[in-house]
Amino acid sequence: MDMSGDETGESKTPEKDGELADYEMHKYDEATGSSGITDTLAGLAIFADNKEDPYMTLKDQGSDNEADDVAIKPSDNLLVVGRAEEDYSNLDIYVYNEEDHVFYVHHDLLLSSFPLSLEWIQGSSSGNMIAIGSMSSVIELWDLDLIDAIEPSFILGEPQSKKKKAKKEKKTTKPKIGHSGAVLDLASNHNFNHILASASTDETIALWDLGTTQVASTLRHHSDKVQTIDWHATDGHTLLSGGFDKIVNLYDCRVPDECSKSWNLNGEIERVLWNPSNSNTFLASTDGGFVYSLDVRLDKPLFTLQAHEKAVTGLALSTEPQHCLTTVSADHYVKVWDITDNKPALVISKDMKMNIINCIGSNPNSPTVLALGGENDGVRLLDLRTLPEVYKRFNIQANKKPVPDMSNDAAENNEEEEMMQEKFKKVNKSNLKDGKKKKKKKKVAKF
Repeated sequence: MDMSGDETGESKTPEKDGELADYEMHKYDEATGSSGITDTLAGLAIFADNKEDPYMTLKDQGSDNEADDVAIKPSDNLLVVGRAEEDYSNLDIYVYNEEDHVFYVHHDLLLSSFPLSLEWIQGSSSGNMIAIGSMSSVIELWDLDLIDAIEPSFILGEPQSKKKKAKKEKKTTKPKIGHSGAVLDLASNHNFNHILASASTDETIALWDLGTTQVASTLRHHSDKVQTIDWHATDGHTLLSGGFDKIVNLYDCRVPDECSKSWNLNGEIERVLWNPSNSNTFLASTDGGFVYSLDVRLDKPLFTLQAHEKAVTGLALSTEPQHCLTTVSADHYVKVWDITDNKPALVISKDMKMNIINCIGSNPNSPTVLALGGENDGVRLLDLRTLPEVYKRFNIQANKKPVPDMSNDAAENNEEEEMMQEKFKKVNKSNLKDGKKKKKKKKVAKF
């Protein structure tokens, strides 16, 4: 900028009536005392909490609302659903509250492998723990109380690659490292909380000690894949198993080298289930659509029921009302039966529009509320008290209020919300979440 001056280089004082006169810039270097900034701040008050500021009329309630959103009420039920898409697998943790009539996804976890089986860990001191069996030979145990968990709390067994390497190393004693194939079913012992049983495609059943994360003993009494297992409700040493070899085995696990009793049925065994109303009887279903009722004291079935045209993939026996059996199948239908006096009678048959129904689970606090997992529409709830045929047949109180629905539009809206929330997570799952629009491949559900 050009400046005019005399020969000594001193600048001229601007005229008082100039456009800068009001600011008295020519006296700037002569200013003394306070700069004026501190004088301005001197009257300000700073509060440690906005609630103490009398001028803050809109109180901040964001943190309280967030806490309410993730809080689990004593009246809530948790439903865990394993979902497998074409390019990823995850675990959805739903909250169901019958009183508030709500059913929503609380949070989800990304899994490393295709989930095949789920099991709550009975009486876990760590809180809500769930075991997951998958196409991998290891069993993952996740702490569901951790919303942003990115890996399991611990695992049972070793990856297949390590097993193969161990086999190459010639050792005199073979370490007990678990299964060598996919884990098809899991069962937590109701009487001994530290014992978990697992069934595998390697034709064995492993009994795990969760305290040491080691195999306590191995049952080797099937000649093909072991698909289903179930602990007795009151006798913690008694276990049932069913396999692709069409055999149901009964074990006293105190003697792992022996099988107490066996039944050879007409078809691969899909499910076994103890009868909660009779400690000596149980049910077994097959891939041919049959359901057998068996007594551990007898060799022949109490009844044989052609329940479905295709594999019976799930069984649920209600404790209230008693003798109420619900079956689901690959033929897309759910059926309710009255099996009083071992004379099964069909009460209702319903197409759930879910394509193949892979599994069924009952609510322990409300036995008439069932969760279904299928190929289409994700997970669905069914309350038997809403079906006139059922509440009239078993003389129970009707529930005129339908259960919340997560299918179709409701599910799509929920998925959109999840996709928006995922953008702010540390782990970027945006590419994976696009797969939710694709056809569901597999569902496993567990109340």
